[in-house]
Amino acid sequence: MDRRTVPRTVGALVGAVLVTGTLLLPSNGAEVDFSHCVEIKVNSSTEKGDLVQKLAEQYNADRRVVGGVCGRVEVEKLTSGAASEHLERGWNEQASEVSEPDVWLPSTSLWARLLEHRRGEDVVSGEDDSIITSPLVIAMPERMAKALGWPERSLGWSDLRDLVNGPGWSEYGHPEWGRFRMGKDNPRLSSSGLAATIATYHAATLAHGGFTERNLDENGDVLTFARNIESSVLHYEKDSVVFLETLYAEEQKASPRPYVSAIAIQEQMVYHYNQGELAGEVTDLGTKAKPRDRLVAIHPDDGTVLLDHPYLVLRGVSEQKRAVAEDFRTYLLAEKQQQAFVEDGFRDAEGETDEIVASSVGSSTRWDTKPIDLPETAMVHTMLESWEKVRLRGSVLLLLDVSESMKETADAAATQVESKLEKLRPAVLRGLELLDDDDEVALWTFATEPAFTEVVPMGRVDKVRDELTAHVKGLTVRGNRTALYEATHAAHEAMREDLDADRINAVVVLTDGHDTTRDGMSRAELLDAIDAEYLDTSVRVFTIAYGKDADRATLAEIAAASKAQSYDASDPNTIEQVFISAFSNF
Repeated sequence: MDRRTVPRTVGALVGAVLVTGTLLLPSNGAEVDFSHCVEIKVNSSTEKGDLVQKLAEQYNADRRVVGGVCGRVEVEKLTSGAASEHLERGWNEQASEVSEPDVWLPSTSLWARLLEHRRGEDVVSGEDDSIITSPLVIAMPERMAKALGWPERSLGWSDLRDLVNGPGWSEYGHPEWGRFRMGKDNPRLSSSGLAATIATYHAATLAHGGFTERNLDENGDVLTFARNIESSVLHYEKDSVVFLETLYAEEQKASPRPYVSAIAIQEQMVYHYNQGELAGEVTDLGTKAKPRDRLVAIHPDDGTVLLDHPYLVLRGVSEQKRAVAEDFRTYLLAEKQQQAFVEDGFRDAEGETDEIVASSVGSSTRWDTKPIDLPETAMVHTMLESWEKVRLRGSVLLLLDVSESMKETADAAATQVESKLEKLRPAVLRGLELLDDDDEVALWTFATEPAFTEVVPMGRVDKVRDELTAHVKGLTVRGNRTALYEATHAAHEAMREDLDADRINAVVVLTDGHDTTRDGMSRAELLDAIDAEYLDTSVRVFTIAYGKDADRATLAEIAAASKAQSYDASDPNTIEQVFISAFSNF
């Protein structure tokens, strides 16, 4: 594998012995107490988090010394959008499930800019210090890309818009592929989603003078373009790994129709998918079965975003911690560590990768496409507000377990004793806050006698919000059995009967136990009934396993059969964050 050169912008730092004016002493210095090192907490975006953790372990093993004291780095990972939200509100370690960081490594400096715009103050330093790069690409199964004329024909967002507006894949000789469907992350939570939204609006405004308030707010052509792209979205995610996992599972079954036509993701994740590794586990890279139909990374000819992966030190960090942070940055920018990033599918700060990565994703080693000049932060904020107007709407049936076990204490160690149902109510309301007025929502409950109850019929959120809120606050338990299978099947069938192909149609089911009915539908019958064989008419069933006794394995199977996601709230204290994650799909 070719050795990558260190980026010019940071080359002067490599091999330096002075960091913020402090001397790096020999690691075996007898005067240094290695039992009391200065520790810094680093929070990394998820797609590079495992590699950064591995590099931090190597850094710690090197026993580096800064200013007469040793430094130690602990790395945790969180999606960039979620980390930005926690930094904006004041870091809550219980809600985030990770430590408050001293150093933040998001996928793009856009998050830092948005964070400081919302808070109205400086929060981080080092916005221009990029440790690696990765362009946003349109990842497409190779057979689909070739049907569109790739690689001889360049493709972009306008081509996706035309696919949505036209007869779809039948125009290219493949009616069996159905409608064009795209996987996209929620731009308020995900770097890929944010970058894809910016790139979409950039393509939409090319013929109208670029990013302006009027174009984003009032220009009908621009809004129609963006709405067309959003109308192809399967559902929104906070991490596109979910789309890749489902695509891989379907691909391994040799399904004639790919699960998704395209996914807006970082190029690095395309490389991981093609190696058979979806979640970024460095140690597993290249050890699993590779997909038969690889993904290719299409660099949109009408513009894309280069994610710059900055190294950000938070304001208020002590001088000793800042010195260790600067030393760890220098370490990451050294040639050996830069090569490790390249081998993981990233590009260096100058946009270069090696032949192995480039060949895998169908790209070139030197990325010489000019990236989009990113809009001002206030304009990005306006763009997100515009996205809320054009995004695909949801039709969601919320199915909640109210069996006798929901009376049990949620957390025996808590200072304030609450039942699982008491803890659930505010979490449900927090999730529902994420729905727009013109989304649709219904509320059912289930236990036994009867197996399920329609509490609030499906209706526009602005019409049923008050009724829904009152019923959630007044939820009570009933029945000592749990009719999970029968209730889930009934909810799924109700959604199918009134399915709106122009909406995200979904059931969100929560239970704290197992199906305990003696008669009625079996697990196998339910899984057969909700199998999403035809994507254009399917209803996805998102499941939430609540508490330690929930049947997580079955709930995961239910979600997988409908090509949705299962969420784990085994620790009831995480239930609010789980609801936020689940409702971010809509």
